[in-house]
Amino acid sequence: MEMPLPPDDQELRNVIDKLAQFVARNGPEFEKMTMEKQKENPKFSFLFGGDFYGYYKYKLALEQQQLLCKQSQDIEATTQIQPLPQPSLPPPAAPIPAPQGTPSVEELIQQSQWNLQQQEQHLLAMRQEQVTSAVALAIEQQMQKVLEETQLDMNEFDNLLQPIIDTCTKDAISAGKNWMFSNAKSPAHCELMAGHLRNRITAEGAHFELRLHLIYLINDVLHHCQRKQARDLLAALQKVVVPIYCTSFLAVEEDKQQKIARLLQLWEKNGYFDESIIQQLQSPALGLGQYQANLITEYATVVQPVQVAFQQQIQNLKTQHEEFVNSLTQQQQQQIQIPPLENEVKSTPPPQAPTAAPASAPPSAPVTQADDGKSQLPLAGSTEYDATGSGVQDPEIRAGLDAPLLFVSSFCNGYG
Repeated sequence: MEMPLPPDDQELRNVIDKLAQFVARNGPEFEKMTMEKQKENPKFSFLFGGDFYGYYKYKLALEQQQLLCKQSQDIEATTQIQPLPQPSLPPPAAPIPAPQGTPSVEELIQQSQWNLQQQEQHLLAMRQEQVTSAVALAIEQQMQKVLEETQLDMNEFDNLLQPIIDTCTKDAISAGKNWMFSNAKSPAHCELMAGHLRNRITAEGAHFELRLHLIYLINDVLHHCQRKQARDLLAALQKVVVPIYCTSFLAVEEDKQQKIARLLQLWEKNGYFDESIIQQLQSPALGLGQYQANLITEYATVVQPVQVAFQQQIQNLKTQHEEFVNSLTQQQQQQIQIPPLENEVKSTPPPQAPTAAPASAPPSAPVTQADDGKSQLPLAGSTEYDATGSGVQDPEIRAGLDAPLLFVSSFCNGYG
C-alpha cells in the first residue's frame, strides 16, 4: 500500500498522527467524540473526508496493525489466568493423595494469584501509556485551536530553530530570541511558542544536542524577559520549564547532566522561577511526576474514561480469580464430606442366610386311621401322642415325615 502524502504543515501532521494513534488504541468511539467536538474546526476536516483524509486512514490502519502485533507479543509474554476447570467429582471413596506432579489446591490458588498480579501490572502499564497519549492529544488539540486563533507561523519558527539545533551560535540564538519577542503579542501567542519548544524538546527520540541548544535559547529568552518585563512570555515559559528540564536531565548520563545543571544554578541565582518550581527542578524525577499528575487533573475529562475502562478490566480479572478460588474450595470441601465407601461396607451387617432346618424334625404323633379309612394325626392328650415331646414312635412314619423337611432345608441352604 503506497503511503499518501502527509501535510506540509508539521503541526497538522502531528495532530493527524496523534489522533490515529489514539483512535487505534481506544476504538472508533474516540474518533466519533473528536468529530463531534471538532466539527466546526477546519483543521479537522480530514476526519470528514477533506484534505489528508487518505493519509489519516493510512496512519490509522498502520497504528492498528502495530497495536495488534504488540498485543500478540504481550499475550505470549504474559501468563494468562488459568480457565476455570470442570473436573468430574470422584466416586464415593476415601480421599486418595494426589499423584506425584499433580498441583495441590493451595498451589493452584497461588498460581492464580500470581497470574492476577502479572495481568494487573500489565494493565496498569498500558493504562499509563493510554493516559499519557490522551493528555498529549488533548494538548495538541488545544494548541491547534490557539494556532487557529493567533495565525502564528510555526513553520517560520522551526526554520529559525534549526540553526540553533545544528550550530548553536550566538547569531542563531539571537535570531530565535528576537522572533519570539516580536511575536509575543498576547498570552495565547506566548503559550503557543512555549508549548512548541516543550514539544520539540520532550519529543521521544530527541537527541541531547537538540535539547541542550534549545534550552540555551530558553535561557537567553528568560534573561531578556526579566530585563524587558515581558511577563506573559515569562509566565508561559514557567509553565513548561519543568518537563523541559526534567526530561532532558533524566535522559542522559552524568557528564551531560552537569551541563544542564549549570543552567539551573543560574536560574536559581537570577530568580527566574519561584521556589516551588526550583524544588521540582532540583529533583527531576519527582518534579516530572508532579507535572504529569497535574496534567491528569487538568485534563480529567479525557483521562477519566480511560481509567474507568481499565479499572473495569482489572475488576473482571479479580472476579475471575475469586470464582476460580471458590470453585476449588468447594470441590475440596465436597471431597472431605463424602463418607468413605470402605467404612460404609464395614458398618453394614451382611445379610443373614435362612436358618437351616434341624437334622431331625420335631417328633410327631403316630397317624391313626379315621372311620373313613384315611390317616389322621393323633390328638394331643391321647394315648397315641407322646406327651413328653419325643415325637413319633413308629420309625417308618417318622422317616416319612423327615424326608420333606430335609428337602426344604437343603433347598434353603442352596440359596443361602
